[in-house]
Amino acid sequence: MANLDTPHRIRPALTEIATELGILHPASASLGVNRRNALNPGLIDSPAANIPDSYLSPRMSPDEAVIQQRGRRRVPIMWSPEKGFQSPNKTPTKNISAMTLRSSPRKRSLIKELSNTRVSEAETSYPSPTNKRNTPSKGALGSAKKIRLQEGSMNRSKDEVPLETLLRGFSQEQLIAMITGMVQTNPRFEEIIRSELPIPDIAPLEEQLCYQKKNICKSLPATRLVSKTDSPAYARAATHLAAFKKTLIDQGQTLQNSKHWDALLDYVLMAWNYVRSTPVWDNYAHNSIRRHCFKILSYHANTALKNGSTALGKDRIERFHAKLKSMATDCEDINDCHSCLGYLLNNV
Repeated sequence: MANLDTPHRIRPALTEIATELGILHPASASLGVNRRNALNPGLIDSPAANIPDSYLSPRMSPDEAVIQQRGRRRVPIMWSPEKGFQSPNKTPTKNISAMTLRSSPRKRSLIKELSNTRVSEAETSYPSPTNKRNTPSKGALGSAKKIRLQEGSMNRSKDEVPLETLLRGFSQEQLIAMITGMVQTNPRFEEIIRSELPIPDIAPLEEQLCYQKKNICKSLPATRLVSKTDSPAYARAATHLAAFKKTLIDQGQTLQNSKHWDALLDYVLMAWNYVRSTPVWDNYAHNSIRRHCFKILSYHANTALKNGSTALGKDRIERFHAKLKSMATDCEDINDCHSCLGYLLNNV
């Protein structure tokens, strides 16, 4: 019974709320109640007699009627690859394989030639296992290079080009190979060549050192208001200092390997002045290249005196001895030459 009485208690309250809010007019509510009581006289004394018909009958509200008049909601048509929607005005796709490019007969012939050359290059660069026997071996390639090197010059006749002009075009290795080949065929040539050997010319070496030194001087600041021996100036000249050091090492090593001791001693005296003319930096660590160059020249001088001995000549030894004292102020390692130099001065 409790469940049956609960709706009868709630509906009058809902009627009063609807009346106050203006949703249900009081006159219409009373008309609905009187009409229901007239049809059912037995409901006059019941609690549901005062409830309007709109709450008891399944009538729809005005909003629901408007919604139903609109019709059912339709889902908008959207294209997606899954649905496979296709518009009726679809453009036809182009068949690329069926298209033919128009070109002139000359271009078509060039295309054919290029395709043929590519196929031939692919066959030669990637030989099949069956054609491995036909590929040239390393010995054959070496013999081909030898044949090219052994090819004679086109200017062998005496009347066309002078011999001095021809020899200037050869490299040092080619001249050495040519002279040693002549000496092997005729041993007498060796005696003639040895008797005519001059002292190596160090003038080209001096030109290289002078060029490197000029680069160092050009890299320094040109204004008087800026120091030329501070850290920023060293940073600008560091690359040229490294090049100067490399040139000096290579030149001295070449003369030492060829065992030209007289030229090596002359080179030490010449290069020492160029190293001395390099800037002396404010930071002690920045002068490491300068000190290293002096040590290299001191080592070459001591090696030349020990191996050259009295064959160096009295004039060369005395000239070196005269400059030894001033050289010692730049590098103390040059004092190692005192003992050997004193022996040579007494025996020359």
